[in-house]
Amino acid sequence: MENRVGYSLPPCLCQSQPWLMISHGQDAQRQTFFDISKNYYYSKIIPELRDKLICNSSYGWLVLQDYTSQDCSLLNLVSMEMIQLPPIEFSTNEYCILWLPPSDPNSHLLIVFKDFLMLWRPGDTEFITKEFLFDVEFNSFLTINVDEGNIYALVAPNGDIVKADFKDPIVHFKKLINGEEPSLGLQDGQVFYDSYLVECDGEMLLVYKIYSALFLSHKVVSTFEIFRLDCSNDAWIEVKDIGERTIFLSKYQGRSSLVSNPQVKTNFIYFTQRRDLCLFDLDDQSIESSLPCPIVNKRDSTFCWIWG
Repeated sequence: MENRVGYSLPPCLCQSQPWLMISHGQDAQRQTFFDISKNYYYSKIIPELRDKLICNSSYGWLVLQDYTSQDCSLLNLVSMEMIQLPPIEFSTNEYCILWLPPSDPNSHLLIVFKDFLMLWRPGDTEFITKEFLFDVEFNSFLTINVDEGNIYALVAPNGDIVKADFKDPIVHFKKLINGEEPSLGLQDGQVFYDSYLVECDGEMLLVYKIYSALFLSHKVVSTFEIFRLDCSNDAWIEVKDIGERTIFLSKYQGRSSLVSNPQVKTNFIYFTQRRDLCLFDLDDQSIESSLPCPIVNKRDSTFCWIWG
């Protein structure tokens, strides 16, 4: 890294809250890093990220997939170390999970498909296929979350919460609580939503991002609802306040953070919509939007949260 100029390197990512990274330009050659605590963006051109889709960000590492081939890799945004992965073909509809950093002997990279997953561990020369066994009726994953080395999922059609038990040669998903998702207080025109499992202060939350049917072709968010998992009573409890924490939502996954920086709003949900950064206030149920970077074109840009 000694001979590289500053614009080809990311900014310092050592902070408690994530950065918002926007890939844009021809072949995703430009990267804009937005610091939500300073309301300031840094424009970069990082060769390792050109023509790459970011599938996951955890522990300071990015999981990258080439747009034009089956090439996959891991990139550390602090050291700029890159680890080439065995080739694998998957789409943005699959869940990608990095379980512990690659330096940890128990590290795993998981690509979760509908009926099986592909697993890679440091040193492996190919991905290993593991099929699924479910204790419940299953036709698709609604959302997946990793918490303290455990994988949890909300599955259709009955809204069961299951926990993964890795036993060769299968992954056994065991029922954690009975089915039935929480009853949402949907208003007229609010019939479409995305769901996220989010660990928050030692508890599992189910976050619903609810869209307005009036603007469905543009996926305009109208509100959020949050529920806490109460395993002892087999129930979901509605949550109106998450205290000093903040929830950050990407396309498929969510994460919460205990925020110490006064410039980052607590009891809020941060998410992106088209080319805007949006903040949902859990107190008054309002949404505010801002443009993190005026040079970004929504038609050829992708947004993701980067965690150090």
